[in-house]
Amino acid sequence: MSKADSVDATTAPGTFDTRAVKALTEAMTVLDNALDHDLRDEEFVVVTPTGTYTVDAIAETCDCPDALHRGVRCKHQRRVDYARGAVPIPGWANREAIDPQLGQHLSASPRIATADGRTEVLE
Repeated sequence: MSKADSVDATTAPGTFDTRAVKALTEAMTVLDNALDHDLRDEEFVVVTPTGTYTVDAIAETCDCPDALHRGVRCKHQRRVDYARGAVPIPGWANREAIDPQLGQHLSASPRIATADGRTEVLE
């Protein structure tokens, strides 16, 4: 889990920022080295309708303009964390609003927080 996303996934929606919402709801496809053999371990390609970006989960970097020019944790980095289950989706999130492609092309599964403080695989 990244330091930037160490938010309690059971907390109220007010603690969830715009980039996190976009990471869960916008159409994006995350690919790892199982599908793109040019990638290293913990490196991912995020394909969106407006561009393709490379996320390095170890270095916590992305080559998108938001991450490069604003120095923030972008929606692509957050998408990778949610898609591979490294950061649980808050339990209060509207499951119908979550992009159905989340985690579709990864061997790991997205996880969602439960009311009792644990997590389960998002289905």
